[in-house]
Amino acid sequence: MDKELLYRFFNGETSVEEEQRLLDEIDRNPESRRELLSERCLFDSMLMLTDAERAAARRPRMQLLRGARRLLRYAAVVLVTLGAAALYVQLGHNRLAGAGNTVSVPAGQRVDLVLPDGTKVCMNACSELSYPALFSDGERRVRLDGEAFFEVAHDAKHPFVVETFACDVEVLGTKFDVEAHAASDKFVTSLVEGRVRVVDRDRQVELQPGEQVSQVDGRLVVGRIPDYENFQWRDGLIAFRDASFGELIEEFEKYYDVRIVVAPGRDFSSNRFTGKIRISEGLDHALWVLQRSADFVCERSESGDVIYIR
Repeated sequence: MDKELLYRFFNGETSVEEEQRLLDEIDRNPESRRELLSERCLFDSMLMLTDAERAAARRPRMQLLRGARRLLRYAAVVLVTLGAAALYVQLGHNRLAGAGNTVSVPAGQRVDLVLPDGTKVCMNACSELSYPALFSDGERRVRLDGEAFFEVAHDAKHPFVVETFACDVEVLGTKFDVEAHAASDKFVTSLVEGRVRVVDRDRQVELQPGEQVSQVDGRLVVGRIPDYENFQWRDGLIAFRDASFGELIEEFEKYYDVRIVVAPGRDFSSNRFTGKIRISEGLDHALWVLQRSADFVCERSESGDVIYIR
């Protein structure tokens, strides 16, 4: 694989023709696909280190580059390794301790991330996670806006805290999902394994495996996880059970990075949907699945980023 072309692709400097040539090669050759993901991990790690050197002047921020959305057609997950211990040792802890990182995942993408302490994070589309380049001697604190599934590395002396707009989620070692969208005022934490404590300004609750807590009208409400299939977005699936038409449209907008407009007068309130859709099969397939239970036709705008349902 042409590494010079590959790195220009990561930097968003390739032409449409060069990008197509690279993606065609990835499609034909699984070894090229593995090499691309490996080089992307190294590229993102070095990008983080370069930003750390400028941390005193400004807070670094990492965005997925142009072309990443198309790349996910060929890889279920892009693994961004930002916690490479060997690199920290080479540069020295003192220089990196004050640096911070922000990973933003646009619509239509998802990202696997390894934090400096070894915690694994799978970030959903339309999500942002901020964390230090090196956790201090106290708690391990990150901030989330969006949805992410965490597998926290156990460290009883250094609690792991996920800070959100609504609540803090305090952890010792566990697997759990946090969905916290400030824009829609939605907060849900679901515990799969271990133990977490969810704290807001008025109270705190401890969850047992299989439980979830939501914030409803400013109150924390605890219940059972209704469906573990809701976490299958990590496997590239949109799973839904008795979902409304509007709920599915919101999911499609998030996972396919489009805007979907329903024509005035079209009422799908009586339609309910249950099933699974593999994200990689594309928006046309997803809409076709809906058309099997709802009568509508679709039209695309000239730019292709707006879908009209009539």
